[in-house]
Amino acid sequence: MDISDCAQLVQVRRNGAVESRHYGVAVVLGENGSSLLALGNPEALIFPRSALKPFQAIASLRCGAQLTEEQVALACASHVGSFAHQQLALQILESAGLSTDDLQCPEAWPVDSATRTQMTIERLPKSRLTFNCSGKHAGFLNAAKSLGADTDTYLDPAHPVQQTAHRVFEEFCGPVARTGVDGCGAPAVQMSLLSLARGFHHLLATSDPDAQRAVTAMLHHPWAVMGEGQANTEVIKHAGVIAKLGAEGVLAMAAPKGVTVAIKMLDGSSRGTDLLALSLLHKFSAIDENSYRKLHQQLQPPATTVGAQAADLQLAGTDF
Repeated sequence: MDISDCAQLVQVRRNGAVESRHYGVAVVLGENGSSLLALGNPEALIFPRSALKPFQAIASLRCGAQLTEEQVALACASHVGSFAHQQLALQILESAGLSTDDLQCPEAWPVDSATRTQMTIERLPKSRLTFNCSGKHAGFLNAAKSLGADTDTYLDPAHPVQQTAHRVFEEFCGPVARTGVDGCGAPAVQMSLLSLARGFHHLLATSDPDAQRAVTAMLHHPWAVMGEGQANTEVIKHAGVIAKLGAEGVLAMAAPKGVTVAIKMLDGSSRGTDLLALSLLHKFSAIDENSYRKLHQQLQPPATTVGAQAADLQLAGTDF
């Protein structure tokens, strides 16, 4: 299916005039997994990218990765590269007798500005540990070590850890259309947006022990999933909603009772995706009023021009 079969999801208005429009696809599933709302074609094929990290963490656990609860949360993360995130990724590696040199994700500067400034002051180089996927990669390597499998080829789609991940995708989400390469070097699978939503619904509905470990880890350690003040972390912390972004405007959220939202923006922008997902969960009474209002205010973009009216996000499928 072509993702161009989409709907206007977010409209930006300034001083009463339309300034920008973001088109894409969104789907909401109810507590029993049935479709409550579809904006655009939910069968559109997408690359969920990092939104699939919880399932990749499940695969690492199934392969025998020895991870603490906090480390499982990091394996699910797209983190901002704080010193705490870096240290946690390093612990995953060192517990398996590995080091930063074994990581095959790119080197990066941290997204977290305070950490980046401190690294600059201390003349520390950019690192693979600061890359947002380092927890996932460390989990893969720990799993490979547990299996007695080769660690040099841990990103190869034929590697037993990646084969397990592929099976987890199909078990939780459904059919995979194709396999490409993600920005971090790991396999990136393509599936429908509806499949992504079903996967997150199953995360909360399943009795699978490894899936339950992943969900519990994210709920207990939201800071590790992204970073303090970051959208995914704040949504998990204040609403108890499993939230995971993916590159190029992908986002999935699953509320405690199983109501699930998945979004893909056609232009790859993430502007408004968190507010849209929260508003859709609120529309179907999946999050409480106080948490919703707090997060809506916290995640609303600030005015960027002195003396001008703040940009007003109009969200499709909601009362706003």
